[in-house]
Amino acid sequence: MSRATQPRDLVPCTTSVKTTAVLLAAVTLSCAAGVGASSASAAGAPTPTTQQAPSTSGGAVAPASTTTPASGTPGVPKTIPDAPARVRAVVTRFALSASSWATGNAAPTIDLRIDARRATAARVQVRVEDRTTRKIVLRQSFGVVRSGVDVQSAVTKRLLALPGRYRLRLIVRDQTGRRTVKARGLQVTAAPAAASTPTGVAGYVFPVQGACNFRSLDAQRFHSAREAGRAHNGQDIGTYSGFPPVVAVTAATVDSVFYDDAGGGWTIVFDGDDGVAYGYLHLKAGSIVVQPGQRVAAGQRVANAGNTGGDYEPHLHFEMRPIPWSAHRADAVDPMPLLLKLPNPCDG
Repeated sequence: MSRATQPRDLVPCTTSVKTTAVLLAAVTLSCAAGVGASSASAAGAPTPTTQQAPSTSGGAVAPASTTTPASGTPGVPKTIPDAPARVRAVVTRFALSASSWATGNAAPTIDLRIDARRATAARVQVRVEDRTTRKIVLRQSFGVVRSGVDVQSAVTKRLLALPGRYRLRLIVRDQTGRRTVKARGLQVTAAPAAASTPTGVAGYVFPVQGACNFRSLDAQRFHSAREAGRAHNGQDIGTYSGFPPVVAVTAATVDSVFYDDAGGGWTIVFDGDDGVAYGYLHLKAGSIVVQPGQRVAAGQRVANAGNTGGDYEPHLHFEMRPIPWSAHRADAVDPMPLLLKLPNPCDG
């Protein structure tokens, strides 16, 4: 039998297989690309882009990035607090509207302003210093003041009850910790109310709330003689060996709380609404529950009787002077007429 011959017009099998494989690969890639494109275009959703939120002034850290559509509509960033910059602040204005103040006149106005090269803030306080004694008699806080802002405030009315010559010191502490001091003078010519013993008992409460006595020893009475020619300026109310509560004798404002290392120990001074300054001395350490500037009502607990300041038996030294306390040591009045009028637990 003769060998069969292949027709000349037919493509060999191997060539056909290779061509088919190439065509299938092309079609597959084309379909994959078409599916990805059609899914995005059919949904009509633009490709999202990422936009960083702008940083704030003062070196605050920007929040995490927000997603913004490709159409250009900005996203909503988180709220960023306004942090004061840690830069130095300069006092560019500190002035008083008047250099003197008298009864019946409006309180002078304090004008101040701080500036800095970046937005910042500083803590501001005005200290009222007696020019004669060089002691601070009052503090007026302005809190935190922002840079670039004009601030105005009237001088505290409490100063009207303290006639004298004063230096108002402006204390500014900025974010770097730097302290700036400026000063202005002020003359106060208002007359203080004269101390006197109240005529009634309404609005007054006996200051010791516990077992007590009036310590009838002459040395504990008002104006009894002391060493170096001094006089005892108050009345001692003995509390035996206990430390009972002591209360405000009448409605008042706490003038000062301090430790008197000359013998008074822990002390509270009240400026009474009746125009009298009341002093509570030898209070128990750690028992004081009021602070300067606080209002107190008659009968409100303020501390406990004690024996601080010396080798004493527990008692309350109760003293009455004209306002201001620090300027009228020689003008103290006898508290016994008032104390004897008030219902009290003392037994002698």
